[in-house]
Amino acid sequence: MDGYCLQGYMDEAIRVFNTIVDRGLHPNVVSYNILIDGYCKKMKIDEAMHLFREMPRRGLKHNSRTFNTMLQGLFQSSTCGAAQELFNEMQVVGIIPNSQTYGILLDGLCKMGIFLMERNGLDLDVVMYSILIDTFCKDKKFDTTRALFNNLSSKGLHPNVKTYNMMIHGLCEEGLLHEAKELFVKMEQSGCLADGVTYNIINRGFIGQHKCYEALILVEEMV
Repeated sequence: MDGYCLQGYMDEAIRVFNTIVDRGLHPNVVSYNILIDGYCKKMKIDEAMHLFREMPRRGLKHNSRTFNTMLQGLFQSSTCGAAQELFNEMQVVGIIPNSQTYGILLDGLCKMGIFLMERNGLDLDVVMYSILIDTFCKDKKFDTTRALFNNLSSKGLHPNVKTYNMMIHGLCEEGLLHEAKELFVKMEQSGCLADGVTYNIINRGFIGQHKCYEALILVEEMV
């Protein structure tokens, strides 16, 4: 079955699968993952989603590979709304997104273009914005990061502590400590309370720039 899927022969692959079922054997998660991947690569998303939804009815639990494969297929077929819903579902059922998951999300979001998605009526939530902000921070693309962060308020979204921490960390990494401190103040003024991670990020930033006095003041604020 795996060989057929790798070659794109999905009719033959599903025939083998059905034969296994007809003989009273029980397909496992691996079998379903292989078929779902095969259908996604052939851009037969409806067939892949049918198998995805069939798994729980057979008593099988999706794993991260199952979700990642479906997410990849949905983005490649330009059904970004369904991909975002599936990502949310993934977290609801307790599957923790891994680095591959975020890579798929970022690749899909960036290829489609945020503004194109919004023009088509897809509203990004804070989680999606945070993922993008974190990635662009790590890529040192701070103009893009600022634009994304500033875009939150215009969309009626409120940054959470993780979003602020990502921005503050990026600013500190760029040596923009004054701007990082200003954002920290703005964070608390907006009602979003800093956590230990926030203070740790700023302290490290000041100490790294040999500004130990400012770091000491922040430590005193924490106590």
